[in-house]
Amino acid sequence: MRQNLLLGIMFVVLSQVAFALMDSSIKWLSGDLPMATIIFFRNLIMMLWIFPAFYLSGAIKSSVHRLPLHAIRSLSGQIGMVLIFISLKVLPLSDATILRSLTPLFVPILAAIWLKERLTWALVPSFILAFIGVWMLSGMDKPHFSTLSFLPILAGIFVAMAMVAIKRVSRVAGGAEIVFYFSITGIIFSFGMAPFTGFSLPSDLTIWGVVLLMGLFGSIGQVWITKANQLTDASVLAPFYYLNAVFGAILSHFFWNETLGIWGWFGAALVIGAGLFLIVKK
Repeated sequence: MRQNLLLGIMFVVLSQVAFALMDSSIKWLSGDLPMATIIFFRNLIMMLWIFPAFYLSGAIKSSVHRLPLHAIRSLSGQIGMVLIFISLKVLPLSDATILRSLTPLFVPILAAIWLKERLTWALVPSFILAFIGVWMLSGMDKPHFSTLSFLPILAGIFVAMAMVAIKRVSRVAGGAEIVFYFSITGIIFSFGMAPFTGFSLPSDLTIWGVVLLMGLFGSIGQVWITKANQLTDASVLAPFYYLNAVFGAILSHFFWNETLGIWGWFGAALVIGAGLFLIVKK
């Protein structure tokens, strides 16, 4: 059990690194490509390499009986993804990731309601430390709260639902199957968005390169987060989702000229400390 716990934590930490790099790629692409194009390639790249694994698993026919579960997981995840992409376009990278880091507050609640997971006392101080750390990361005058600031918060609710759904569907389905249905749903989503946002292909090799990196980071992150939820309870993994805010703030500092400052770095240390505290108590 302890080995599965540590492996699950390792995979969720790695997934947050990958998702932070994906967010940065999306932020870069949002000035050159329509949102429908970004969502299309984000999911197409993932589907191209996950489909062979899904096919070889021999679970295609049996997966039809699990479509309702896949629908909950995929739809909540895709709605969350669309809201995340929009927030990355209209808000600074650090603000978008920090506000979205409220996701872990919703995960244990949803997991307790749907999956009947127990909420242990160790989660409470972990959440408090992580929440204080995120507040420090935001700085004294950030995030600049507005109506648009609700986008990443709302995205966090849908992402939390997707994370809990992954845990539920992973009881009866493999990781390749889960990721395949998520990606195919995303491609359909992009077709529905195209009439509203437009659709155009990348215009040069540089943009193509960033598109491929976005797809790679997103795919790896999706596989790792699925694996983490297969190994460990969703409520235990919840505090580690705060690391997305840490990595996003670090990328903002080095690539988007958004200075963290001493309080920002101290906040990042608190977030990491909250996760380490949970490991020790668990």
